[in-house]
Amino acid sequence: MKILIATGIYPPQVGGPAYYAKGLQGALSEAGREVKVVTYGALMRLPTGLRHLAFFVRLVPKLLWADRVIALDTFSVAWPLALATRLIRVPFVVRTGGDFLWEEYLERTGESILLKDFYTGARTYSTKEKLILRATSYVLRRADTIIFSTQLQKDIWVVAYSIDPAKTTRIDNAIDAPLPSILPTQKNFLWYVRPTAFKNSVRLHAAFTKAKEQYPGIILEEGQIQKQQLLEKMASCYAVVLPSLTEISPNYILDALRFKKPFIMDKYSGLADELGRYGLLVDPLDESDIAKGIAELASEEGYTRAVARAASFSEVRTYKDVAQDFIVLLQKTTT
Repeated sequence: MKILIATGIYPPQVGGPAYYAKGLQGALSEAGREVKVVTYGALMRLPTGLRHLAFFVRLVPKLLWADRVIALDTFSVAWPLALATRLIRVPFVVRTGGDFLWEEYLERTGESILLKDFYTGARTYSTKEKLILRATSYVLRRADTIIFSTQLQKDIWVVAYSIDPAKTTRIDNAIDAPLPSILPTQKNFLWYVRPTAFKNSVRLHAAFTKAKEQYPGIILEEGQIQKQQLLEKMASCYAVVLPSLTEISPNYILDALRFKKPFIMDKYSGLADELGRYGLLVDPLDESDIAKGIAELASEEGYTRAVARAASFSEVRTYKDVAQDFIVLLQKTTT
């Protein structure tokens, strides 16, 4: 089986989809499948619409080679892919990953809306957002299967986009093997994320300032760095913090747990039910609650409890496991 992975970004670009694409490609290849990756690369510099058209052109010859296609988003790559497969019939599945419409809306408006509430109220969309909504709806109709990484997003989208549940499946993200941890020498909290609105920067900074009044020795490290550098920092950090408005699939936290590091995460996360017992869950809309969580980890007693909770995490799910789930799904997908 020849498998084409379509992804907007790929290492050395930074981001969850980039690392996911590389990990899945490697595991599928190791399983004996022929795999190619098509990505935007320099096309990302083009404006919306024009870059989609350019990617459509790039896709067509790749589809002549492929038996199956995996799209790692629902707009950037999946929309031109859905159009291209009308010309060249190749079965394709779509992994949702995030929610591009929700993220774009938050960026434009500056509003703080949880994902669970986004589709329940009336919204006035911009021209670009209307395009994203229509393109996403089209992709979801055209795709052979829609893959979700969490039940949270599946439940929201099945209603919001009127998706037949029988057309959906869930493939959980990889959780790599544990890595050796180093005792921290300072109280540094890591927050290396993309500078996007849903990451909740204003509230986190305000909460950290408030907690710092009580615990002046705490430090917030932030920015964007490569995955390997992030893992090196996680190995010796004090804790990680991720109080996003909704973190659909918090790979950042899963990486921290490989080192048994305490963490703070939003209670509306797609993995809140699974990971809540191992760390602190906070209300991302409540600055005081975030500050309270930071202060708890900054205290000696609270940190001792948090270390014990994180140390009890023992799950491992390799990209080999993820790839096997994809192989089974793709084998069932026919033209």
